[in-house]
Amino acid sequence: MTHYAWTIRGSGLQDLQKVTTLPELHDVLQLLKLPGIAPPAWLTMDPWREELSGDGRYVYDEGGSDEWSVVWTKVYYGPGDVA
Repeated sequence: MTHYAWTIRGSGLQDLQKVTTLPELHDVLQLLKLPGIAPPAWLTMDPWREELSGDGRYVYDEGGSDEWSVVWTKVYYGPGDVA
């Protein structure tokens, strides 16, 4: 199973860094109840059939008072994953 190293940053939020699977990242984002989390498309994809690109960044409300972001890097390819 593919794992991602990721960091979530936001106003009033201590940086959160972990290495998890995509479903675990989804769970963390839901628990944080960040503003505007009516999920972007990459968050609602079927985590068992699709994956994030190798590296990426998502920013909500860039430059605004509710800004938060998540950056990720694919770090592990498991059986059946394509590098």
